[in-house]
Amino acid sequence: MIKIFMSIGLLVSINLFANHDHSHHGHSHQGTAEDTQNRIENYIKGCDEGDIKSCNNLAILYDMGEVVAQDRSKALKLYTKACDGGNKYSCATLAELYFKGDGVGQDKSKGVDFYTRACESQHYNSCNALGIIYIKGDGVNQDISRAKSLFLKACNGGDKGACQNYERVKKVDVR
Repeated sequence: MIKIFMSIGLLVSINLFANHDHSHHGHSHQGTAEDTQNRIENYIKGCDEGDIKSCNNLAILYDMGEVVAQDRSKALKLYTKACDGGNKYSCATLAELYFKGDGVGQDKSKGVDFYTRACESQHYNSCNALGIIYIKGDGVNQDISRAKSLFLKACNGGDKGACQNYERVKKVDVR
């Protein structure tokens, strides 16, 4: 789900880029494949120079395979680089991939670690997902108290689903 929203956002940004007037000597190159290729080259250059957002955007492109040839291995490396650099969206994507085993060997422990990193970076959907994991005891020891605090954090961050989850569990006795 996260990847879908990120890819839509990225494709919109690519389309927005393509719609800017890049006139050179009276010739417009609006929406051309050349513009898209330039954007990809800028992501590569930016990522190589340490721009973590560019690494995340490039990872999405390789993961989705809609603008460049799909390369899940390259995407995974780029998501990891971006997450290690503090990009909460890449951490959230890695969490989902590892927790579900989507394109990588399923590793719920790694998934929980990445969800935790994303949550700590104020990716509130990840806090909610982590709360659900702790409620279910899915790959972790069940911890209702931890789930409550995660739901509350996500709710306070604006995640409406987390608010509903918090309301459901806030009266549960955790003695």
